[in-house]
Amino acid sequence: MAAKEVRSLRLPQTVEVIRGNIVKHGNPLALKGAEIAAWAKELDLPRQGEVLLYTGGEYQLIPFIDSLVQAMTAVGQGSRSFSLMMGVRNLMDRAGISVEKLYASVLAKDRERFNLVSYKAARVLGELGLELCYLGEEEIYSGALLYEFGFWDDLRAHAERVASLIESTGARTVICLSPHSAEVLKLVYPKLVDGFELEVKTFVEALSELMREGRRLRSGFSGAVVVHDSCRLARELGITEEIRDILAAMDGLTVVEAEQNRRWTTCCGGPAKVLFPEISSQIAVHRAGELEETGADLALTFCPYCLAAVDKGVRGKGIRVEDFIEFVYRGIA
Repeated sequence: MAAKEVRSLRLPQTVEVIRGNIVKHGNPLALKGAEIAAWAKELDLPRQGEVLLYTGGEYQLIPFIDSLVQAMTAVGQGSRSFSLMMGVRNLMDRAGISVEKLYASVLAKDRERFNLVSYKAARVLGELGLELCYLGEEEIYSGALLYEFGFWDDLRAHAERVASLIESTGARTVICLSPHSAEVLKLVYPKLVDGFELEVKTFVEALSELMREGRRLRSGFSGAVVVHDSCRLARELGITEEIRDILAAMDGLTVVEAEQNRRWTTCCGGPAKVLFPEISSQIAVHRAGELEETGADLALTFCPYCLAAVDKGVRGKGIRVEDFIEFVYRGIA
């Protein structure tokens, strides 16, 4: 393909919307800081400290993204109706109104569950002795989608903004709840932001380290569990055995493995949701089938996108799905 043709290619409108919202509002769906930070109200976490809990708003965003995808699927992304809808959306955006957020918020179900994941993570880490700080309403998204879609100039500017906010807390360690955030902060930011030398950990790594220091967790569950390894966690960050070591230290559990596990895990389909919702759904159902075949009572996920995708894929199939954070919270609840 000639260079001129490449330059003339246009990205799907939904991708441009996501890009524009991250640049303008700090997250893909233009949620306000108060909405992102609502989960932390009861915890009164300090604004400064040595260890920063970073959610990036990803668990909080998932119900809005899912309901927006439902709307796009109903309209049809390639249809004239969708083009007209996007035209109206662009006009309203100039007036400072996020149409996708407004529409999604009307349909969003499960908001309480996904907000509680962040709350439960903070509670678990606190119970194990970590003193956490949090950016509160100033927290913004990591920019992972800018990286995944290839918007390097936008990502560089956004990374500088995120790094500046983190620096303002005085933290030297950042614990990320989403592996997507952990990947960009750990592997990409040091290449884009001068002097970005923070220790970046996933929730799994932080929990693993605390348990090696002698902390113990009750499982609060008895039965067989199967691990759905997140693509980013397993393939990009190389985190697989820490998960299994934590589970092995809990009483009452039997860990069974899906045929495709660890670095060879089957994708949940979540990353394709915005662009190819039907294909994404088919992949999720396929992965759910692989997990169900193990005979496990419960499937554990380690990523907000995996939780949403696999949970939808297994409905009615006799296996339940929990995020790992929800699972370990059972032991302190």
